[in-house]
Amino acid sequence: MDAAVEIVRLAEDNFYIGYKSARKVISKGNSKLAVKGTVADAQGGAPIKGVTVTFVLYGAMAKTANVNPDFVKITAAKGGFNVKSLAAGTYQVTFKKAVYVLQTATVNVNDGELTIVNIALEKN
Repeated sequence: MDAAVEIVRLAEDNFYIGYKSARKVISKGNSKLAVKGTVADAQGGAPIKGVTVTFVLYGAMAKTANVNPDFVKITAAKGGFNVKSLAAGTYQVTFKKAVYVLQTATVNVNDGELTIVNIALEKN
């Protein structure tokens, strides 16, 4: 449509100006988040940077003890992590960092929905 409007730009100036002022470009993109979360210290509530967050599809855990993780993230400076694309299902999520007790959680991920996971880790 834009190309056709450019053709009549000089001949139909009022139409061109009206078209350009009325036209809005909406970009939805593909940046939906599947999982978003934070990891904090259980004592003081301070965010923990550098926590390894590992997602393993729950059914795979039962099949074999030596299962590869489906997804691994490292928390940022403010203890946060985002996972943009993760297949729907139930995951065992492990939170691991030296000096803290390893913690696991079961997380359900549904297509088109944001799952929020906030964890507090205890020190050893």
